Amino acid sequence: MKWMNFIRIIGCVFLITLLTGCAFTRTQVNVSFSPTIGNPLRSGHTNSLEVGAIKDSRPVTDEYVLIQKGNAYGATSGAFVTDEPIAKIFQNGLKSALAQNGFLGSNSARYTLKADLHGFGFGVIQNGLFSTTAKPWLEVRFELDDKENGQPVWHDTYTGQSTQKLSAWDGANAGLLVQMFNQVADDAVRQLIADKAFRSFFEQ
Repeated sequence: MKWMNFIRIIGCVFLITLLTGCAFTRTQVNVSFSPTIGNPLRSGHTNSLEVGAIKDSRPVTDEYVLIQKGNAYGATSGAFVTDEPIAKIFQNGLKSALAQNGFLGSNSARYTLKADLHGFGFGVIQNGLFSTTAKPWLEVRFELDDKENGQPVWHDTYTGQSTQKLSAWDGANAGLLVQMFNQVADDAVRQLIADKAFRSFFEQ
């Protein structure tokens, strides 16, 4: 029992040190979300979309915060922040992935795709004395609106997920947080593009 408690403590130490560093400071991170997804629409499809507003409903202090810093008592005033709003970063990557796969259109696009970022975070699983696994996630709600009448014709929510093997003694690592965000954002967009119900509006 004492050994298991020690293992849990090591896991907690990792989680706390990753998010704290200097807990009351804003640490700049460089996030460039550029997914590469190869799942194009069938040739000859007629409908297309444009990417509309991306809302950020995550529980953060401002739109530039990637994730809040924290300690054993919860969130602090510190944060990892980006040069652009997270919603804008996600929007740019989403547009790129949709363009790669033939969804984007010109002014004649029939649909508008909107999104709402609901949350980004991660959990930690202790595998042993010096090994941990981070389980990051990003929840995104997508909505497809008919441009002619502005009414939604489809919506769904995806949770992008990933697994990251780590050392139990890793500290505050901005690069690691960026990597985890990119992985789960990529997974969420990948799920969208693969969704048969979503694709049916274009592959008729």
